[in-house]
Amino acid sequence: MSDVKVTVVYMGQAREVAKTKEEEVVLTSPAKVQHAIANVVVTHPKLAELMETIKLLTNGKWTTADADLKNGDRLTLLPPVGGG
Repeated sequence: MSDVKVTVVYMGQAREVAKTKEEEVVLTSPAKVQHAIANVVVTHPKLAELMETIKLLTNGKWTTADADLKNGDRLTLLPPVGGG
């Protein structure tokens, strides 16, 4: 098994909770989006509260938790945008 390095990009409220714009996570292959999510929730436990409403993108395209990740992918966590 090899390592899969993925950049997780935090947007909006997820960025506020994580206190960073992005970070690299290292996963074991085969890696899925849900593995990256589990990793960042351990690092940033308050993200767990947002995960039900966060949309996920891999390399700028909508994705799901069971999608595969490959080395060099960018996973974006996009919370809903509030306002009025």
